[in-house]
Amino acid sequence: MPVEPSTTRFLKAPGNSFVLPEHKLVYVSTTKVACTSLKWMVADLAGEDLQVFRNGSSGVQSRLMTIHRGRGRFKHAVGLNKLTPDQVAGITPENGWFVFGLLRDPWSRLWSAWQSKFLVRHHRYRTNFEDAPFFPRVPAKASDVVEDFARFVELHPWTSDPILRTDNHFHTQMRWLKPDQIPYSKVYDLRDFSTFTADLHAHLRGVGKDQELYLPRANETPLAMTREVMGGGVKEAIEELYKEDFDAYGHRWDFESLKFAPDGWNPDAIAHAAYHTVANDWIDQVNRTGKQWRHERDELSRRQRAAKQRLRKAEARAQRLREENRRLQGQSGERSLPRRVVRAARSPRATIGRLLRRG
Repeated sequence: MPVEPSTTRFLKAPGNSFVLPEHKLVYVSTTKVACTSLKWMVADLAGEDLQVFRNGSSGVQSRLMTIHRGRGRFKHAVGLNKLTPDQVAGITPENGWFVFGLLRDPWSRLWSAWQSKFLVRHHRYRTNFEDAPFFPRVPAKASDVVEDFARFVELHPWTSDPILRTDNHFHTQMRWLKPDQIPYSKVYDLRDFSTFTADLHAHLRGVGKDQELYLPRANETPLAMTREVMGGGVKEAIEELYKEDFDAYGHRWDFESLKFAPDGWNPDAIAHAAYHTVANDWIDQVNRTGKQWRHERDELSRRQRAAKQRLRKAEARAQRLREENRRLQGQSGERSLPRRVVRAARSPRATIGRLLRRG
């Protein structure tokens, strides 16, 4: 039974949301549904410092992917879960808010997720799953890709593996969209992206905030989907694995109307996919080396701070000994001092050296 948006108020304040109060705008994100582009769009509309997202080292495949490096970098577009209940209660389409989400047919969404994380060997997935039976080969021919994707769907590790079970890229979309708990203005299908942007512009004009939308595209999927990929029972298996999505929005999706590339990618396409694996292997190596260097730098900095602290303590002790020496020398009848005090007072550097060696 279809589950279109069916509530007039928030029954849940999800963390995967971005609120722009001045724009009266809420975006509820879903992975592998243009979320990279949409997060950049939201950051730009909110007036975030975009350079903050681009700075820093990371194992991601491009600068565009750094938008996913943590919500803490968003200073203006907060999550609904950070607002008070009274603030959330006022966010409804009836109050002039534009609350939106996007979804995508599960066939192409899973195909995209598998490519961007496994086929091209994203460094985190290679680290965690390189020896797993579902980890794909570096493709040498078209049949390698078809067979490895089929094995991934057959084993569906995201339903059992403790790491993948918490991976947003392979969850059902209903887990994040929750149309029965969130008062959407509309949940758009990715195929209707132009309709979404037109509606968004109309809303922004209404609140006096219209502007050109920043929607960079990050293409992590080198191979277009073919009918062959969905053959051999793969299509039906995906429908069963993502039954929750199909039950809610299956009426929107017609498998025969999807865009398919010709079966059997040509050698150049396979070589391009293989190149991505080589590039990501290098990115992974650079990222690991960078992390090791940063660890060594931090350790040296820690040791330097500790040495400076010991030096300050030693200098302070030497100063105290010098003062004690002067005080004792000023006392009549007390000409002899403990040799340790005299030596320490006359040679504070030697004392400091001994203290440092003890430390």
